[in-house]
Amino acid sequence: MKIICTHCKMILGEQEPFDNPVEIKAKCPVCITKDKEVAPRFTPKPKPGQKQEVTLENGLKGFLWVAQDEGDKLFIGELAVSGKKFYCSKHSRQEFQNYLGSLTGEEIEVTVLHSMTCKLDSPPKGRKKKQDLPKTEEPRKDDSIQYNCTMRAPKHYVQLMFDDMAERMDKVIEILAEVAYKAYKEDCLKEVQNGDQILMRPPEKEK
Repeated sequence: MKIICTHCKMILGEQEPFDNPVEIKAKCPVCITKDKEVAPRFTPKPKPGQKQEVTLENGLKGFLWVAQDEGDKLFIGELAVSGKKFYCSKHSRQEFQNYLGSLTGEEIEVTVLHSMTCKLDSPPKGRKKKQDLPKTEEPRKDDSIQYNCTMRAPKHYVQLMFDDMAERMDKVIEILAEVAYKAYKEDCLKEVQNGDQILMRPPEKEK
């Protein structure tokens, strides 16, 4: 039996019975060293109900937590300031400024969407038989986990966060609009070309 590394597939050795084609899975020293180097780079996420302290790139400290309730979940482009959600855009900027000014204190609590994990099903193996009937899909439950980051920051910095996110979302909307308009023009061109082909066909002779 051959002993093979599960990562790099290198043959590490053999053991009795030598005529047995079964492979024994193991891990070579090189792959073990790589795993030890990579492991510290990934900080484990907190479990539901727990909090994990983090330091952001801007130096502010906050904590990660799992958004379990629908009211705690945030979309991309949203901020929750002192518990109130705002979608960052130029249309809601004045409302956000008024709300920010109504809060007391120089520092306030702000929450943003930090990251999200989701489970991906592995593709079915083998070929689908012709006689197999399509299976009715049952409604799937959401296996994704959303992590929020909550921190305390000065009001002026929270306003900068809002403005920066609003600018990003405007750019995303512009890109999507351009893609949609390009697809629309291509569809219109295809319709025109198909119409020209129909007009250019010779009339059918009456039988």
